Amino acid sequence: MNIKESIKYKLIIMYLGLVLIVMIVSGSYILLRLQNIEEDKAKTQLELYTERINEQVISGGNEDNFQEELLKFSQGGSSISNTQGNIINSQGNTIASTSVVSEPFPQYRNSSVISALAGERCFDIFKRSTDTSGLAKYWISYASPVLDSDGNVKYVIFSRIDASDIKSGLDQTRRTIFIAVFLALALTIFMGYIFAKTITGPILELTSKARLLATGNLNQKVKVKSNDEIGQLTESFNHMSSELDKNIKIISNEKNKLEIILHNMSDGVISYDSLGNLIHVNSVAMDMLEISDFNMSFTEFIKKFDLSSGIYLDINKEPSKKVTFPIGEKFITANFTPYYRDKDIIDGIVVVLQDITEAKKLDDMRKEFVANVSHELRTPLTTVKSYTETLMDGAVLDEEIAMEFLGIINNEADRMAFLVRDLLQLSRFDNKQIQLSVTEIDLNSYISETVKQNKIHAEAKEQNLYFVPYDKDVFVYADRDRIGQVINNIITNAIKYSQNKACIKIFIEEDDNYYKLTVKDTGMGIPKNDLPRIFERFYRVDKARSRAMGGTGLGLAIAKEIMEIHQGKITVESEYGKGTAMTMWFNKNFKGIDDKNLE
Repeated sequence: MNIKESIKYKLIIMYLGLVLIVMIVSGSYILLRLQNIEEDKAKTQLELYTERINEQVISGGNEDNFQEELLKFSQGGSSISNTQGNIINSQGNTIASTSVVSEPFPQYRNSSVISALAGERCFDIFKRSTDTSGLAKYWISYASPVLDSDGNVKYVIFSRIDASDIKSGLDQTRRTIFIAVFLALALTIFMGYIFAKTITGPILELTSKARLLATGNLNQKVKVKSNDEIGQLTESFNHMSSELDKNIKIISNEKNKLEIILHNMSDGVISYDSLGNLIHVNSVAMDMLEISDFNMSFTEFIKKFDLSSGIYLDINKEPSKKVTFPIGEKFITANFTPYYRDKDIIDGIVVVLQDITEAKKLDDMRKEFVANVSHELRTPLTTVKSYTETLMDGAVLDEEIAMEFLGIINNEADRMAFLVRDLLQLSRFDNKQIQLSVTEIDLNSYISETVKQNKIHAEAKEQNLYFVPYDKDVFVYADRDRIGQVINNIITNAIKYSQNKACIKIFIEEDDNYYKLTVKDTGMGIPKNDLPRIFERFYRVDKARSRAMGGTGLGLAIAKEIMEIHQGKITVESEYGKGTAMTMWFNKNFKGIDDKNLE
């Protein structure tokens, strides 16, 4: 292992860095603090010195006497040691100075003087320049303007103090801090090495045991030598090695369970990795796709079933993408959902397949139902409007034509009323708002009366309508009016859709749970493809003929709902061209319903 990758090396570097940062920060703070203290002290002295020159020399004095007065001031008790004072006129020329006795006076063009000539007080800190003897020194300077009555700069008092001793003291402090930093780093290297060795020794042993553990040898134990964090880590390693085998067995069992769940789901599941390679597919998915051996990549899968190539583009932006496609007579929905390794990196895609054939059929039926309702209402409304407009245009004056048109309008209004009545009745069934008035009904007697009522219609078509009574009394509990509606509807349909001279037989059978009332005719019959749909709302086998006969297309749908709310059912058997047998199943155990049954 490279020494730079060793934790021992990293710990030493970390301690060195920490000590170095602490020493640099603390040393810098000490230096800056000392420097600020000395600067503030010098600034206070210079401000006081400048104020005294202004008060004792300039205020009330004569410019010609400034040099004499300034020398007296510097020699008097008011002066501050190592401090020089100068008076500069508004043109920037020195007219008095404590550093020389007579002219020529030293000229000053530093930034503080320039600022003072502009009317601003200013300090210069640790500027290096020569004194009157030509020696280079560090100075702290201060220039303050003296204004006349009009607010203009009349004089500038420029004072400076020798800061060489202060500079030397700060440099000595800096050297002391550097030596302390060096000694601290040396001591840190030694102590860091000792400390790092106490940590890395047990870690190296743990690393060796972990390598053996990774090869499959789970019986690894490390001797615990301390009670600190390293000792706790060692105990945790020993516990981990003993628990690892048990956990691996648990994971293996869970994986087997997951495999069983995936293969027994009602939805198909296909998973791909980020490269589009197949990871897993369950048997349900293969059954839905009608493929016995599924071994397709993601690209092959979407190409084979002609799925949208936009999946490649959109899958990164959407949490999932849903695509519906046909398989034979089935409709399958594929839900593409990516799963991520990191926040924005896709690790693969899971495809969940659902068979929505039944749901799509229901949706198509709903759309067809809406279309049928619209059509059924539009036709009579169009007729009513047309005849009404004709009457309004003058036909009402012809009594014979007016009566004929009004009769047609009345018939169309009745037709719409029947349609609305049937729709409201179906709506009440759908919303569980039906209340039954259940009574005991003698089925033999009741059917006989119903057949007599419909006999006249059958005889008009020379049909033979008859009922074969059951050989014993048959009593059922039902709502007489609603059951009568079902029976009349089926008998009327048999009469309508049977040719002249057809035979319509009504008879009763029974099994352990039901009485079965069958109406069997020798009429036109129902095509095999139409049989599963004849109880759908508005569905007609022969649409033109059924509408011409005045039906709403809802009779059998209502009959089915009535039989089901009586806990029975209605079934049909038919052969096209030979006849139809409609059977109503009456539950022997039905005694009535309550609100709970309607939920």
